[in-house]
Amino acid sequence: DKAEAAAARGEEGGTANVLRRRGRGEDDDDDEKGDEAGEDRPQSEAAVRRSVLSVSSGDRIAEALEAADQETREASAFVRSQRGKERPAKRSPNPLLLGMEPTPYVLWVLRTVKPAELEQSLLVLPLGHVERLIARLISNLKDGRGVEVCARAAAFLIRAHQNQIVANRSLAVPLRELRRLLRLRLGTMRNDVGYNLAALRAVARAAQSRKNSRFTSEDGAADDVWAGLGFGSDVAA
Repeated sequence: DKAEAAAARGEEGGTANVLRRRGRGEDDDDDEKGDEAGEDRPQSEAAVRRSVLSVSSGDRIAEALEAADQETREASAFVRSQRGKERPAKRSPNPLLLGMEPTPYVLWVLRTVKPAELEQSLLVLPLGHVERLIARLISNLKDGRGVEVCARAAAFLIRAHQNQIVANRSLAVPLRELRRLLRLRLGTMRNDVGYNLAALRAVARAAQSRKNSRFTSEDGAADDVWAGLGFGSDVAA
């Protein structure tokens, strides 16, 4: 009996303490703080992880631009050194660029970046690298390579660095060329998509008409599936 009475008094005291805390608003504040901490923690971790990945991708793009420019300079110097020779030597591909030319290599690096991280990766590039990247995008568009990636990257770079690009008059001519190439390549792709959609609709209509004519004869009557097999109407006749 004494133990039960002590337990009852303990429960009453605990309930009273809870009621007093709720009256002062301490319990709700603690719960809200705990909820906010629980909600902010995974979001902060995800944001930090995404930022780190974006910076890493931006560094890879910057390194690709520097490697491409270095390869271009070395290739030009090699061509000048072979002038006037009867048998000019052939330069071996650069293994650092995976055996690719400088401009396709930059495009390959852009394609390796996840689409969700491309804009954040381009945002960390300095203005000098932006100018070099625009030049590489123009070269790729001239050859018709990576039109979707080049268009997305160019649109974001111009939108993000609009003030610096307007102040830098040296980019006026490249930007006009970029606009012309984007209109040309995107217009060609739009025409191809429209042509393919029209062809698919024609194929669908032909398949539907063939499916409908399979179950009906030319005069609209149903075909005798037992004809010529010795069953049905042949036996009755």
